Amino acid sequence: MMPPEPRAYLDACRRLIGIETAASETYTEALDYFHDDPEQALLIAIRAGHDENIDCISDHLVAMGENTDPSSEAGDRFSQAVESISVTFGETATLMALEAGEAAALDECRAAIADSEVPPTLKEDLRSRMIPRLLRHVAELEKLRAEQAGLASQGA
Repeated sequence: MMPPEPRAYLDACRRLIGIETAASETYTEALDYFHDDPEQALLIAIRAGHDENIDCISDHLVAMGENTDPSSEAGDRFSQAVESISVTFGETATLMALEAGEAAALDECRAAIADSEVPPTLKEDLRSRMIPRLLRHVAELEKLRAEQAGLASQGA
């Protein structure tokens, strides 16, 4: 078996840290539109999960002797999913956009796992740490959105 290609490893880490940084920043922006618990508490908790993902990927970059500055290109997939939706369509649409951003992050993780040149150490972190966290985020956002829909129908 050939050793992993350092370029593929670095590229995967750059894409992942970019999308995770954009996710953290996007949740910070979304907090401006959610002022009540449990919404605000959940968004803060999810943002903390993305910060943990940033730390995980940063560890890989440091191990390669690379800096940990995020790349903006991959992060655009997350932030574009949410950009200006809050102002235009409200909280429910914002939650749906955040879910779409989480799905983009999951896609990026799965692509790295599928890349034969990405080393097993990163794949293991993706499988055991990052993907489960992202899946929890999606489930929590879906639950919150469903609760909001239930409250809205009761008020109608």
